[in-house]
Amino acid sequence: MSTIIIGIIILILVFLWYMWFLQKKNAGTLNSYKDRADELKEDRLNDRLKKIEEMKLAGASRDQFSHLKSDYQKQLNEVVPEVLRQIRGAEYKNTQFKVFGSSKVLKQVDQSLNDLKSKLDSISDELDELSKSDELNATQSEALQQTYEDLRKKILTQSFNYGSAADKLEDELTEIAGLLDKETQLTDKGDHIEASQYLDDVKIKLGLITDQLKVIEPLHHDLNEVFPGQIEEINSVYQKLINQKYNFEEDVESLIKDVQTSLDSANSELGELNFDYVNNTNEEISQNIDHLYDILSIEMDAKRSVLKQQKPVLDYINHAKFQHNRLDSRIQKLTNDYILAEDDTKKFKENLVALNDIRSRFDQDVQNIADKNAVFSHAESDFRTIVKQLDDIESSEKSINDNFNQMISSERIARNSVDKYAKRLEIQKKVVEQLRLNGLPDDYLDYFYMVYDEITKLYNELDAEQINMEDISKQVIVTQEDLENLVQKTTDLKMNVRLAEKLLQYANRYADKDADFADQLTRARALFDDDYEYGKSVETISAALERVESGSVERIKETINA
Repeated sequence: MSTIIIGIIILILVFLWYMWFLQKKNAGTLNSYKDRADELKEDRLNDRLKKIEEMKLAGASRDQFSHLKSDYQKQLNEVVPEVLRQIRGAEYKNTQFKVFGSSKVLKQVDQSLNDLKSKLDSISDELDELSKSDELNATQSEALQQTYEDLRKKILTQSFNYGSAADKLEDELTEIAGLLDKETQLTDKGDHIEASQYLDDVKIKLGLITDQLKVIEPLHHDLNEVFPGQIEEINSVYQKLINQKYNFEEDVESLIKDVQTSLDSANSELGELNFDYVNNTNEEISQNIDHLYDILSIEMDAKRSVLKQQKPVLDYINHAKFQHNRLDSRIQKLTNDYILAEDDTKKFKENLVALNDIRSRFDQDVQNIADKNAVFSHAESDFRTIVKQLDDIESSEKSINDNFNQMISSERIARNSVDKYAKRLEIQKKVVEQLRLNGLPDDYLDYFYMVYDEITKLYNELDAEQINMEDISKQVIVTQEDLENLVQKTTDLKMNVRLAEKLLQYANRYADKDADFADQLTRARALFDDDYEYGKSVETISAALERVESGSVERIKETINA
């Protein structure tokens, strides 16, 4: 029990000590706030207010000063007493040991003191600006007046750099002069704030004119220095070319007039300071002038090229026609002996039409030149096209001639091939004859005579009055394949005959031992002797032998291969 009591006493003592500590802390804070309040309530702006009143302000400046003065008096007469009242209230609570309540009030006092100081500082700054406005306006006015004078002098003395825009620039300068006069009047009356707004307008307008000059000079330079000289040069060259009997596809005179019209329009719009229009029009004028230069230079260059190329092109045409005629002579000769490829003869005829058209166009170009009616760029383009067509014709006729050479070579190869086929066919015939057979299978005979007919047909076609080498070349390939198949059939036939003879001879040893075997042997001999089906004979006797003596057929077959 005593321990609890002691603990309670200790807590009470600690609490009392903490309350005493907070009271001392609040008292210190109160003293500092009193000092801040005493400092703020001093009438520190009074002298400055009297000095500004002596400036005899007017208009917006006077209204602003009255507002600041009234606001300042309100801070001293209303806000400061209220803050002092809050300090006394906090001090009373603290002495009554209401330390927590005192702390809360002190926070409000701190905020009020901060707000009061901020407000007084703001009033002080605005009064400073107001007191300096006269001096500041005077400095700015002097600088802007000098800038105005410099610009006015530049525009008046260098008006030739601005062309039709000079009048508008002078109007803008007159407007600025009016603003400067108005600023002076307001300053004399003491309305410095309103005067500063006029100075701001002057500054903006002077900057605008400065920027305009940077834009106007290059635009005016192009319109009055560059373009007129170029147009004059183009017109002079054009007249000389007309006198020299040049002709043009486009209406150059009309194009020159269009450029001049655009030039006049741009000059007019420059006088209205319509910079976007002038800039775009200048770009169009520049492009149109470049186009006019191109038209003239293209025709002059084309004339030199045409006169230089006229004879070489004519020589090329004559050469191509000579080559065509020579190929025509060869075709006439070949036609007596050969049926020529339709694609080649068709292309050859097309080339003749093209050559005649080329010569007609060339002659017309030359006649136009002689008659002084030629547009040289057209003639130059026509010459280039003609040379390209002649290149194509020469290439195609070389290909046609190569095809003829290939055709003649193919004939020689085909004759040699057919001779070889005939000899190989004769060899197959002798191989079969050496077998001394009573007959041959129908399918073999049919195939043999088919190949024989193909070879005979090739001989006939090669000996025809007109040889169709395209068909013969295809048939040579087919006959070669069929002959190869016949050689294989002959080999197979020979193999079957020899194998059948061996197997039938070997099978005799089993003829009397097995009735079924004897029947198969009889059937196999009939296939061999009567039907000439040597392959089937081998199949029949092979099956019978394998039944009675497995492996015998393979053994006998190996003796034949050996």
